[in-house]
Amino acid sequence: MKKNTLIIAALLVVTLGSAFAEDVYMSAFSPRSATILAQGGSFTAVARGYEALYTNPAAFASRKGSLTLMLNPWVYGNPRDLLISAGAMEAPSDYTGPSTTFNDPTGMSDYLAYASKGGFGGGGSFGIGWAGKGIGLGIMSSTDLFAFGSPFPGGVKGYLQSDVALVAGLGLTLLDSKLITLKAGADLRPTIRFYSPLTANTILDMLANSSSGTNDNPLNNMYMYSGSALAIDAGLQGTIFENLLFGLSIRDAFNTRYAMSQYPLGDWLDTALMGSLPSNGPDASDTYLVPMNISAGIGYHVDMGGLAWLFDPTVHLELADPLGFIRNNKSPWALLHLGMDTKVLRFISLRAGLNQGYLTAGAGIKLLFIDLNVAAFTRELGRYAGDQSSSGFAMELALRF
Repeated sequence: MKKNTLIIAALLVVTLGSAFAEDVYMSAFSPRSATILAQGGSFTAVARGYEALYTNPAAFASRKGSLTLMLNPWVYGNPRDLLISAGAMEAPSDYTGPSTTFNDPTGMSDYLAYASKGGFGGGGSFGIGWAGKGIGLGIMSSTDLFAFGSPFPGGVKGYLQSDVALVAGLGLTLLDSKLITLKAGADLRPTIRFYSPLTANTILDMLANSSSGTNDNPLNNMYMYSGSALAIDAGLQGTIFENLLFGLSIRDAFNTRYAMSQYPLGDWLDTALMGSLPSNGPDASDTYLVPMNISAGIGYHVDMGGLAWLFDPTVHLELADPLGFIRNNKSPWALLHLGMDTKVLRFISLRAGLNQGYLTAGAGIKLLFIDLNVAAFTRELGRYAGDQSSSGFAMELALRF
Protein backbone atom coordinates (compact mmCIF):
# COMPACT_ATOMS: atom_id res chain seq x y z
CA MET A 1 0.00 0.00 0.00
CA LYS A 2 2.82 2.36 0.95
CA LYS A 3 4.63 1.56 -2.31
CA ASN A 4 1.51 2.38 -4.35
CA THR A 5 1.12 5.66 -2.47
CA LEU A 6 4.69 6.66 -3.34
CA ILE A 7 4.14 5.83 -7.01
CA ILE A 8 0.93 7.90 -7.13
CA ALA A 9 2.67 10.81 -5.39
CA ALA A 10 5.52 10.70 -7.90
CA LEU A 11 3.09 10.70 -10.82
CA LEU A 12 1.29 13.70 -9.32
CA VAL A 13 4.57 15.62 -8.99
CA VAL A 14 5.45 14.90 -12.63
CA THR A 15 1.96 15.84 -13.79
CA LEU A 16 1.90 19.10 -11.84
CA GLY A 17 5.40 19.98 -13.07
CA SER A 18 4.30 19.44 -16.66
CA ALA A 19 1.21 21.56 -16.12
CA PHE A 20 3.27 24.57 -14.98
CA ALA A 21 6.01 24.13 -17.61
CA GLU A 22 5.65 26.30 -20.68
CA ASP A 23 6.47 25.58 -24.31
CA VAL A 24 9.22 27.97 -25.43
CA TYR A 25 9.31 28.17 -29.22
CA MET A 26 12.71 28.67 -30.82
CA SER A 27 13.64 29.35 -34.42
CA ALA A 28 14.73 26.50 -36.67
CA PHE A 29 18.30 25.71 -37.56
CA SER A 30 18.74 27.67 -40.76
CA PRO A 31 21.96 29.43 -41.76
CA ARG A 32 21.25 32.76 -43.46
CA SER A 33 22.33 31.89 -46.99
CA ALA A 34 22.83 34.93 -49.23
CA THR A 35 21.69 32.81 -52.19
CA ILE A 36 18.33 32.12 -50.54
CA LEU A 37 17.83 35.51 -48.87
CA ALA A 38 18.27 37.32 -52.19
CA GLN A 39 15.42 35.23 -53.62
CA GLY A 40 12.92 36.21 -50.94
CA GLY A 41 13.50 33.05 -48.90
CA SER A 42 11.93 30.87 -51.61
CA PHE A 43 14.00 27.75 -52.30
CA THR A 44 11.93 24.58 -51.75
CA ALA A 45 11.22 23.93 -55.44
CA VAL A 46 14.73 24.82 -56.65
CA ALA A 47 16.88 23.50 -53.77
CA ARG A 48 20.21 22.05 -54.81
CA GLY A 49 23.73 21.45 -53.58
CA TYR A 50 24.94 22.41 -50.12
CA GLU A 51 21.84 24.52 -49.35
CA ALA A 52 19.69 21.37 -49.70
CA LEU A 53 21.21 20.22 -46.38
CA TYR A 54 19.00 22.74 -44.57
CA THR A 55 16.14 23.29 -47.05
CA ASN A 56 14.92 20.24 -49.01
CA PRO A 57 16.62 16.82 -48.74
CA ALA A 58 14.92 15.62 -51.94
CA ALA A 59 17.71 17.43 -53.82
CA PHE A 60 20.14 14.78 -52.53
CA ALA A 61 18.84 12.64 -55.40
CA SER A 62 20.41 14.95 -57.97
CA ARG A 63 22.49 13.15 -60.61
CA LYS A 64 25.35 15.55 -59.94
CA GLY A 65 27.06 15.80 -56.58
CA SER A 66 29.31 18.46 -55.11
CA LEU A 67 31.50 18.93 -52.07
CA THR A 68 31.16 22.44 -50.64
CA LEU A 69 33.07 24.42 -48.05
CA MET A 70 30.87 27.37 -47.03
CA LEU A 71 31.35 30.57 -45.02
CA ASN A 72 28.48 33.06 -44.78
CA PRO A 73 28.38 36.03 -42.36
CA TRP A 74 25.42 38.41 -42.06
CA VAL A 75 24.44 41.60 -40.26
CA TYR A 76 21.04 43.01 -39.26
CA GLY A 77 20.50 46.74 -39.59
CA ASN A 78 22.12 49.20 -41.95
CA PRO A 79 25.75 48.17 -42.59
CA ARG A 80 26.64 51.82 -43.24
CA ASP A 81 25.50 52.85 -39.75
CA LEU A 82 27.59 50.08 -38.22
CA LEU A 83 30.71 51.03 -40.22
CA ILE A 84 30.35 54.72 -39.32
CA SER A 85 29.85 53.97 -35.63
CA ALA A 86 32.83 51.62 -35.66
CA GLY A 87 34.97 54.38 -37.17
CA ALA A 88 35.66 52.37 -40.33
CA MET A 89 33.82 54.83 -42.55
CA GLU A 90 33.46 58.61 -42.51
CA ALA A 91 29.93 59.94 -42.01
CA PRO A 92 28.53 61.93 -44.97
CA SER A 93 27.33 65.49 -44.44
CA ASP A 94 23.64 64.47 -44.44
CA TYR A 95 24.10 61.58 -41.96
CA THR A 96 21.48 61.48 -39.18
CA GLY A 97 22.63 58.37 -37.30
CA PRO A 98 24.50 58.10 -33.98
CA SER A 99 26.91 60.98 -33.44
CA THR A 100 29.39 59.01 -31.31
CA THR A 101 31.67 56.14 -32.29
CA PHE A 102 32.58 52.98 -30.43
CA ASN A 103 35.79 54.69 -29.28
CA ASP A 104 33.63 56.90 -27.07
CA PRO A 105 32.49 55.24 -23.78
CA THR A 106 28.85 55.85 -24.71
CA GLY A 107 29.28 55.03 -28.39
CA MET A 108 28.01 51.45 -28.26
CA SER A 109 25.00 52.42 -26.16
CA ASP A 110 24.14 55.24 -28.57
CA TYR A 111 24.40 52.91 -31.55
CA LEU A 112 22.20 50.24 -29.96
CA ALA A 113 19.60 52.85 -28.95
CA TYR A 114 19.50 54.08 -32.55
CA ALA A 115 19.56 50.65 -34.22
CA SER A 116 17.16 48.80 -31.89
CA LYS A 117 14.11 50.49 -33.41
CA GLY A 118 14.73 48.57 -36.63
CA GLY A 119 16.57 45.61 -35.17
CA PHE A 120 20.28 44.97 -34.82
CA GLY A 121 22.60 42.02 -34.58
CA GLY A 122 24.43 39.63 -36.81
CA GLY A 123 25.86 36.19 -37.11
CA GLY A 124 27.59 33.72 -39.30
CA SER A 125 27.79 30.09 -40.27
CA PHE A 126 30.44 27.72 -41.44
CA GLY A 127 30.18 24.22 -42.80
CA ILE A 128 31.31 21.51 -45.13
CA GLY A 129 29.01 19.10 -46.90
CA TRP A 130 28.32 16.80 -49.81
CA ALA A 131 24.98 16.76 -51.62
CA GLY A 132 24.00 14.74 -54.68
CA LYS A 133 24.08 11.23 -56.19
CA GLY A 134 21.66 10.03 -53.54
CA ILE A 135 23.58 11.23 -50.48
CA GLY A 136 23.50 14.29 -48.23
CA LEU A 137 26.16 14.55 -45.57
CA GLY A 138 27.46 17.62 -43.78
CA ILE A 139 28.45 19.32 -40.56
CA MET A 140 27.53 22.96 -39.97
CA SER A 141 27.69 25.54 -37.24
CA SER A 142 25.59 28.69 -37.11
CA THR A 143 25.39 31.56 -34.60
CA ASP A 144 22.74 34.28 -34.66
CA LEU A 145 22.23 37.30 -32.39
CA PHE A 146 19.25 39.58 -32.89
CA ALA A 147 17.45 42.20 -30.79
CA PHE A 148 14.87 44.90 -31.41
CA GLY A 149 12.33 47.04 -29.60
CA SER A 150 11.60 50.44 -28.15
CA PRO A 151 12.10 52.32 -25.86
CA PHE A 152 15.77 51.66 -25.23
CA PRO A 153 16.89 49.84 -23.15
CA GLY A 154 13.85 48.48 -21.29
CA GLY A 155 11.81 47.68 -24.40
CA VAL A 156 14.58 45.87 -26.25
CA LYS A 157 14.41 42.07 -26.35
CA GLY A 158 16.35 39.52 -28.32
CA TYR A 159 18.16 36.21 -28.36
CA LEU A 160 21.52 34.56 -28.86
CA GLN A 161 21.37 31.18 -30.56
CA SER A 162 24.22 28.94 -31.62
CA ASP A 163 23.94 25.51 -33.24
CA VAL A 164 26.22 22.72 -34.33
CA ALA A 165 24.42 20.23 -36.57
CA LEU A 166 25.33 17.02 -38.35
CA VAL A 167 23.13 16.18 -41.34
CA ALA A 168 23.00 12.68 -42.80
CA GLY A 169 20.39 11.76 -45.39
CA LEU A 170 19.47 9.88 -48.52
CA GLY A 171 17.64 10.81 -51.69
CA LEU A 172 16.20 8.69 -54.48
CA THR A 173 14.52 9.17 -57.82
CA LEU A 174 10.98 7.77 -57.90
CA LEU A 175 10.09 8.75 -61.47
CA ASP A 176 12.24 9.93 -64.35
CA SER A 177 10.71 10.77 -67.73
CA LYS A 178 10.26 13.78 -69.99
CA LEU A 179 6.71 14.15 -68.72
CA ILE A 180 7.44 14.05 -65.00
CA THR A 181 10.31 13.50 -62.59
CA LEU A 182 9.91 12.93 -58.88
CA LYS A 183 12.59 12.76 -56.20
CA ALA A 184 12.26 12.08 -52.48
CA GLY A 185 14.68 12.49 -49.63
CA ALA A 186 14.98 12.47 -45.86
CA ASP A 187 17.65 13.13 -43.28
CA LEU A 188 18.45 12.88 -39.59
CA ARG A 189 19.89 15.99 -37.97
CA PRO A 190 21.40 15.64 -34.49
CA THR A 191 21.93 19.16 -33.18
CA ILE A 192 23.58 20.77 -30.17
CA ARG A 193 22.06 24.15 -29.34
CA PHE A 194 22.98 27.03 -27.06
CA TYR A 195 20.19 29.57 -26.53
CA SER A 196 19.84 32.66 -24.35
CA PRO A 197 17.14 35.33 -24.27
CA LEU A 198 18.74 38.78 -24.19
CA THR A 199 17.97 42.35 -23.18
CA ALA A 200 19.76 45.54 -24.21
CA ASN A 201 21.44 45.76 -20.82
CA THR A 202 22.65 42.17 -21.12
CA ILE A 203 24.17 42.90 -24.53
CA LEU A 204 25.93 46.01 -23.19
CA ASP A 205 27.29 44.01 -20.25
CA MET A 206 28.51 41.29 -22.62
CA LEU A 207 30.30 43.86 -24.78
CA ALA A 208 31.83 45.48 -21.68
CA ASN A 209 32.93 42.09 -20.31
CA SER A 210 31.35 43.09 -17.00
CA SER A 211 32.71 41.83 -13.65
CA SER A 212 33.87 38.51 -15.02
CA GLY A 213 34.34 35.78 -12.45
CA THR A 214 32.51 37.47 -9.57
CA ASN A 215 29.37 36.47 -7.73
CA ASP A 216 27.68 39.77 -8.62
CA ASN A 217 28.25 39.38 -12.36
CA PRO A 218 25.19 41.11 -13.89
CA LEU A 219 25.18 38.58 -16.73
CA ASN A 220 24.21 35.92 -14.21
CA ASN A 221 20.74 37.48 -14.08
CA MET A 222 20.15 35.76 -17.44
CA TYR A 223 20.55 32.09 -18.35
CA MET A 224 22.22 30.17 -21.11
CA TYR A 225 20.25 27.07 -22.07
CA SER A 226 22.13 24.25 -23.72
CA GLY A 227 20.91 20.91 -24.96
CA SER A 228 20.62 18.50 -27.83
CA ALA A 229 17.92 17.08 -30.05
CA LEU A 230 17.44 14.79 -33.01
CA ALA A 231 15.50 16.41 -35.86
CA ILE A 232 13.92 14.66 -38.85
CA ASP A 233 13.50 16.34 -42.25
CA ALA A 234 11.87 15.06 -45.44
CA GLY A 235 11.00 16.39 -48.86
CA LEU A 236 9.80 15.90 -52.42
CA GLN A 237 10.99 17.64 -55.56
CA GLY A 238 10.30 17.22 -59.24
CA THR A 239 9.47 18.62 -62.64
CA ILE A 240 6.54 18.50 -65.09
CA PHE A 241 7.37 18.81 -68.78
CA GLU A 242 10.97 19.53 -67.66
CA ASN A 243 10.47 23.27 -67.05
CA LEU A 244 7.70 23.36 -64.43
CA LEU A 245 9.24 22.77 -60.99
CA PHE A 246 7.63 21.79 -57.71
CA GLY A 247 8.76 20.88 -54.21
CA LEU A 248 7.54 20.03 -50.71
CA SER A 249 9.68 20.24 -47.59
CA ILE A 250 8.95 19.14 -44.02
CA ARG A 251 11.47 20.46 -41.52
CA ASP A 252 11.60 19.39 -37.85
CA ALA A 253 8.91 16.75 -38.37
CA PHE A 254 6.73 16.10 -35.31
CA ASN A 255 8.42 19.11 -33.60
CA THR A 256 12.01 18.98 -32.41
CA ARG A 257 12.27 19.05 -28.62
CA TYR A 258 15.51 19.95 -26.88
CA ALA A 259 16.52 18.49 -23.53
CA MET A 260 17.87 21.71 -22.02
CA SER A 261 20.09 22.41 -19.04
CA GLN A 262 20.50 25.94 -17.73
CA TYR A 263 23.49 27.92 -16.51
CA PRO A 264 23.99 31.53 -15.36
CA LEU A 265 25.02 33.35 -18.53
CA GLY A 266 28.07 35.06 -17.03
CA ASP A 267 29.51 31.84 -15.61
CA TRP A 268 28.81 30.02 -18.88
CA LEU A 269 30.66 32.69 -20.92
CA ASP A 270 33.62 32.66 -18.51
CA THR A 271 33.93 28.89 -18.89
CA ALA A 272 33.50 29.04 -22.68
CA LEU A 273 36.26 31.67 -22.99
CA MET A 274 38.58 29.25 -21.19
CA GLY A 275 38.01 26.68 -23.93
CA SER A 276 35.51 24.38 -22.25
CA LEU A 277 31.81 24.17 -21.50
CA PRO A 278 30.11 23.72 -18.12
CA SER A 279 28.40 20.42 -17.40
CA ASN A 280 25.85 18.95 -15.00
CA GLY A 281 23.66 22.03 -14.91
CA PRO A 282 20.08 21.79 -13.61
CA ASP A 283 17.37 20.82 -16.08
CA ALA A 284 15.33 23.69 -17.51
CA SER A 285 11.77 23.81 -16.19
CA ASP A 286 10.22 24.79 -19.53
CA THR A 287 10.03 22.75 -22.73
CA TYR A 288 12.14 24.16 -25.55
CA LEU A 289 11.09 23.16 -29.05
CA VAL A 290 11.30 24.02 -32.72
CA PRO A 291 7.85 23.58 -34.31
CA MET A 292 7.39 21.58 -37.49
CA ASN A 293 7.63 23.68 -40.63
CA ILE A 294 5.97 22.64 -43.91
CA SER A 295 6.80 24.51 -47.11
CA ALA A 296 5.49 24.00 -50.63
CA GLY A 297 6.85 25.65 -53.74
CA ILE A 298 6.48 25.83 -57.50
CA GLY A 299 8.74 27.33 -60.13
CA TYR A 300 9.29 27.76 -63.83
CA HIS A 301 12.56 27.57 -65.71
CA VAL A 302 12.19 29.67 -68.85
CA ASP A 303 13.55 27.82 -71.89
CA MET A 304 15.63 30.39 -73.78
CA GLY A 305 16.84 27.88 -76.34
CA GLY A 306 20.08 28.97 -78.01
CA LEU A 307 20.22 32.12 -75.85
CA ALA A 308 20.44 30.22 -72.56
CA TRP A 309 24.20 30.84 -72.39
CA LEU A 310 23.45 34.58 -72.32
CA PHE A 311 20.22 34.78 -70.29
CA ASP A 312 18.78 31.86 -68.29
CA PRO A 313 15.99 32.83 -65.82
CA THR A 314 14.07 30.79 -63.26
CA VAL A 315 11.16 32.17 -61.22
CA HIS A 316 9.62 30.45 -58.21
CA LEU A 317 7.10 30.85 -55.41
CA GLU A 318 6.89 29.29 -51.96
CA LEU A 319 4.20 29.13 -49.29
CA ALA A 320 6.03 28.58 -46.02
CA ASP A 321 4.95 27.43 -42.57
CA PRO A 322 1.12 27.47 -42.72
CA LEU A 323 1.06 25.89 -39.23
CA GLY A 324 3.01 28.85 -37.86
CA PHE A 325 0.65 31.22 -39.65
CA ILE A 326 -2.30 29.63 -37.83
CA ARG A 327 -0.50 29.31 -34.50
CA ASN A 328 0.65 32.95 -34.40
CA ASN A 329 -2.35 34.49 -36.18
CA LYS A 330 -0.09 36.24 -38.65
CA SER A 331 -0.92 38.11 -41.82
CA PRO A 332 -1.26 35.96 -44.99
CA TRP A 333 1.79 37.85 -46.26
CA ALA A 334 3.85 35.82 -43.78
CA LEU A 335 3.26 32.74 -45.95
CA LEU A 336 4.50 34.20 -49.22
CA HIS A 337 8.02 34.06 -50.64
CA LEU A 338 8.81 34.90 -54.27
CA GLY A 339 12.16 34.53 -55.98
CA MET A 340 13.97 34.89 -59.29
CA ASP A 341 17.44 33.75 -60.30
CA THR A 342 18.77 34.77 -63.70
CA LYS A 343 22.10 33.44 -64.91
CA VAL A 344 23.98 35.78 -67.24
CA LEU A 345 26.84 34.38 -69.33
CA ARG A 346 26.52 31.24 -67.16
CA PHE A 347 28.82 32.55 -64.42
CA ILE A 348 26.90 35.61 -63.14
CA SER A 349 23.64 35.35 -61.18
CA LEU A 350 21.22 38.24 -60.70
CA ARG A 351 18.59 37.63 -58.03
CA ALA A 352 15.49 39.36 -56.66
CA GLY A 353 12.54 38.40 -54.52
CA LEU A 354 9.68 39.24 -52.21
CA ASN A 355 10.00 38.08 -48.60
CA GLN A 356 6.68 38.33 -46.71
CA GLY A 357 5.91 41.56 -48.56
CA TYR A 358 9.42 43.04 -48.52
CA LEU A 359 11.76 43.31 -51.51
CA THR A 360 15.08 41.46 -51.57
CA ALA A 361 17.94 41.54 -54.06
CA GLY A 362 21.37 40.08 -54.62
CA ALA A 363 23.96 38.82 -57.04
CA GLY A 364 26.55 36.12 -57.39
CA ILE A 365 29.59 35.25 -59.42
CA LYS A 366 31.12 31.83 -60.09
CA LEU A 367 34.75 31.51 -61.12
CA LEU A 368 36.00 27.94 -61.49
CA PHE A 369 35.27 26.39 -58.05
CA ILE A 370 34.75 29.72 -56.19
CA ASP A 371 31.27 31.16 -55.57
CA LEU A 372 30.74 34.64 -54.09
CA ASN A 373 27.16 35.74 -53.31
CA VAL A 374 25.70 38.83 -51.63
CA ALA A 375 22.14 39.75 -50.61
CA ALA A 376 20.19 42.66 -49.18
CA PHE A 377 17.05 41.53 -47.36
CA THR A 378 14.30 42.50 -44.95
CA ARG A 379 12.70 40.26 -42.35
CA GLU A 380 9.23 40.65 -40.85
CA LEU A 381 9.08 40.96 -37.06
CA GLY A 382 5.49 41.91 -36.30
CA ARG A 383 2.33 39.85 -36.43
CA TYR A 384 1.05 41.79 -39.43
CA ALA A 385 2.95 42.84 -42.55
CA GLY A 386 4.33 46.33 -42.12
CA ASP A 387 4.11 46.33 -38.31
CA GLN A 388 7.82 45.89 -37.76
CA SER A 389 10.69 44.83 -39.97
CA SER A 390 14.46 44.71 -39.97
CA SER A 391 16.81 45.03 -42.91
CA GLY A 392 20.04 43.14 -43.30
CA PHE A 393 22.97 42.25 -45.50
CA ALA A 394 24.49 38.82 -46.06
CA MET A 395 27.53 37.54 -47.92
CA GLU A 396 28.75 34.02 -48.58
CA LEU A 397 31.92 32.52 -49.91
CA ALA A 398 31.75 28.94 -51.14
CA LEU A 399 34.32 26.55 -52.54
CA ARG A 400 32.49 23.92 -54.59
CA PHE A 401 34.21 20.82 -55.96
